[in-house]
Amino acid sequence: MQSEIIIKSLTIILAAFLGAGLVGGSLPLFGNLKEKGLHSLLALGTGMLLGTIFLHMLPDAMSDHGYPILVLLGLMTVFIVEKLVFGQSQSGTHSLIGLTAFFGLSIHAFIAGFSFTFLLFGTNIPRTLLVSLIIHKLSETFALSSVFLLAGYSKRKAIKLIIIFSLFTPIAMILGVMLVKTVVADYVEAAAAIATGTFLYVALADLLPEVFHHKKGRWWNLAALLFGIGFIAAIIGTGSHAH
Repeated sequence: MQSEIIIKSLTIILAAFLGAGLVGGSLPLFGNLKEKGLHSLLALGTGMLLGTIFLHMLPDAMSDHGYPILVLLGLMTVFIVEKLVFGQSQSGTHSLIGLTAFFGLSIHAFIAGFSFTFLLFGTNIPRTLLVSLIIHKLSETFALSSVFLLAGYSKRKAIKLIIIFSLFTPIAMILGVMLVKTVVADYVEAAAAIATGTFLYVALADLLPEVFHHKKGRWWNLAALLFGIGFIAAIIGTGSHAH
C-alpha cells in the first residue's frame, strides 16, 4: 500500500517537474528580444541563480554535514576548464558560457532530483515545499534559456538542450527511488557541494559581468537582478516555513 502511494506521488511529481522545466525554458525563446532586452532578461535569471546559490545551496554545503572544500574544488575545476583549456578562444566566450551553465546546472538538477527522493521515503512532503521546488525548477530553466539566447544558440538548439535539462531531475528521481536504500547520503551531499562550486563560478565570473557589460540600461538590469534574488528568497522562505 505504501509503495503504491509512493509510485502515484512520484508520477505526479515527475510530471510537475518536467512540465515546469519545459514551460520555464520556453518563455524566453518566444518573442524577438533586442540585446538590451536580452541582457535585462539575463539579469533576472542571474538574480534567480544567485538567490539559489547563496540562500539554498551554499548554506547546505557549509553546514556541519556539508563539504566546503568540494565547493572550492567545483569552482576551481570550471575555472581551469574555462580559462586554461578554452581560454585561448575569446570568440567563443558566449557559447562557452552557455555550455558551462548547462553542465553546472545539470549537475545541480540531477543532485536535487536524487536528494528529493529521500523525502518520498520520509514524512509527508509539505505542499508549500513541493510548490516552491517546482517554481524553482521553472525559474532555473528560465535562466538557462536566457543564457542560451545570449550565447547565440538557435531556438531549435536551445529547445533541445532545455528538453534534455528538464529530464535530468525526473531521471534522477527515478534512479533515486531504485537506489535510495543502498546509496550513502554523504555521497549525495558531496556531489551537491561540487555542483554548488560550478554554479557559483558561472554566476559570478560569467553571468554577472555579462549582465553589466554595457553602460546602457545598467540600473534597469540591477533592478531585474535584485528582483530575481528577492523572488527566490520568497520561494525559499515559503519552503522553510513549511518544515
